Amino acid sequence: MPEVSREDLRRFCEGMPVGIFSNLTDDQLDAITHITNRESFENDQVIIEDGSDGDTMYLLLSGKVRVTKKLMIKAGKTISESEKEIIELPAEWNPYFGELALFDPTSIRTATVAGSEGGEYGVIKNADFLALADGDHDIGYFVLRNVLVKQVGVIRKANENTLNLTTALSFALTSR
Repeated sequence: MPEVSREDLRRFCEGMPVGIFSNLTDDQLDAITHITNRESFENDQVIIEDGSDGDTMYLLLSGKVRVTKKLMIKAGKTISESEKEIIELPAEWNPYFGELALFDPTSIRTATVAGSEGGEYGVIKNADFLALADGDHDIGYFVLRNVLVKQVGVIRKANENTLNLTTALSFALTSR
C-alpha cells in the first residue's frame, strides 16, 4: 500500500473547526509521514469501538465513515442498549478522529466509527507521535493546540446540551 504523502497530510492543515496539522511546515509534515501508516477499510468495518481503549488517531483519506454513540435506555426495570447515528463524515471534510489518544495512550473511545463507504485512513500511534514531538517541540505544540481548539468546541456543545437537558427535565418535573 502506498505511503501517506505530504500532500495527503496537507489536507489536514484545514478543517472545521481547525485542521490538526494547521501551522506545520512542509518539513514537519514530512516527519509526520514517517509515523503515519496507510490502511484500508470496508463498508461496515468498525474502526473505533465506543468504550474501548485506544492509542491511535486516524485521518480519513478516502471513503466515508459513520459515527455512532451507544445509548442506554431504561424502560421500567429494564435497561437496554441502542446506537444513535451522530454524523456521516466524507473524506472531503478532512476528518480526523481518536486524536485524544495522541496524548493519552489509555484514552477511552467515546463513539463508534465504522466505514459507510470503503476507503483508506492514516494511522498514527501515540508512542510514535510522542517520540516525534519530543524531538520537535513545535510539532507537539501545534498539534496539541489544534486538538484543544477542537475539544473546546466539543466541551462547549456538551455544556449547551447539558443545559438544554437540565431545563427540559426541570420543566417535566414541575409540570407533574
